[in-house]
Amino acid sequence: MLTTKLLATTAVAAGALALVIANAPASAGDPLKIGISASISGEWAPYTGAHGLRCMTELMNEQGGVNGVPIELSVQDNKSDPAIAIAQAQEMLDDGVTAVGEAAIASDSLIPVSQLAAEYDTITFSAVNTQIEMFEVGLDNYITMAVPDPFNASATAEVAYELGARRVVLFLSDVYGTWTRNLPEWFGDVFGRFGGEVVGRMEYPGFGITDWSPFITDLKAMDPMPDSIHISSINPDVGVLIRQIRAAGLDIFVFGSDGFDDPTLPEVAGGAPSVDGTVYFATHGFATGGNALEMFQNECVSRGYEINGSFFGLGGDVAQILAKGVELAGSTDSRAVLDALTTAGPIEATSAPSIDFTNRWHYPSKEVSVIGFKDGQPMLHKALVPAHSPHYEE
Repeated sequence: MLTTKLLATTAVAAGALALVIANAPASAGDPLKIGISASISGEWAPYTGAHGLRCMTELMNEQGGVNGVPIELSVQDNKSDPAIAIAQAQEMLDDGVTAVGEAAIASDSLIPVSQLAAEYDTITFSAVNTQIEMFEVGLDNYITMAVPDPFNASATAEVAYELGARRVVLFLSDVYGTWTRNLPEWFGDVFGRFGGEVVGRMEYPGFGITDWSPFITDLKAMDPMPDSIHISSINPDVGVLIRQIRAAGLDIFVFGSDGFDDPTLPEVAGGAPSVDGTVYFATHGFATGGNALEMFQNECVSRGYEINGSFFGLGGDVAQILAKGVELAGSTDSRAVLDALTTAGPIEATSAPSIDFTNRWHYPSKEVSVIGFKDGQPMLHKALVPAHSPHYEE
């Protein structure tokens, strides 16, 4: 069995991480070819998993690759443009990759990429996509490392109620489909199950908002005042929203999604006074306490990589999970690898102790990390498997 382990060796203590591939037969064969069209630049650049994928591939190849053959990784910058992503994916499919990826949060380019890949019977993966659309378009060649939006929302709602929030206003938009529209509604659903109440909804037009004052005026006019809001959006928008809420004298909770997982958010929001104890969001892992994600990130930093939140670890998951599929299947054949992954049960991962794809939708079942802030720095508030699963419940 091929096992990718983070070992507490002398090298680790010195700041290095060892990836050991144990009990894997050394056999000649086709390389594991992975291609990813990634948002290296453009509006989605803070959320790409490509850098973690690069680092994990580098580390695994130094330890012999997988099943005795190297991992060949091609990373191209789609500049956050769906049309470019689709064209780049076509090139990678023509080159015979085992898996092709598009590292975007939204599915506007990932669905067409998956449709292209289906014609080649090739795996499509995403390090970071969370939208339910990808599980509902009738494709059977797709896996992602990030938990779906309903679970993100559910984990945040559970923590929100534990923190004492009782009256929430949902900020809603159609700008990025279900991620900006349905995710807050799923939060409200689960929040209500615990005993909270959705007391209002506010529609915002999209990204790039620099003046939230009309929304804040409406919040202040509500009687009774809400004690919290929830929004699924990106930085700097959410950072500006938080800063302007605090400037207006509102000390309410701001709950969010994985779009908050941008290292610049606290600074944009106004520093520790704006975020400590009042801003919380659910995301896909947190490096802390010497866990696998922290060890992986530390080693990658020593090699010159920059960490962009938990998405870096999700990129590492891609390499680990695909390599595990090759080991289980005994082949780099794309269909064999996917079938192995969706029947194997829990698989060791970087961003969480394990990922399981055996549910009938093949979404990743794993812990969700809910992040807060202390002294203006992100901290793990709680890691949990949510008690409720809106949308996916039978």
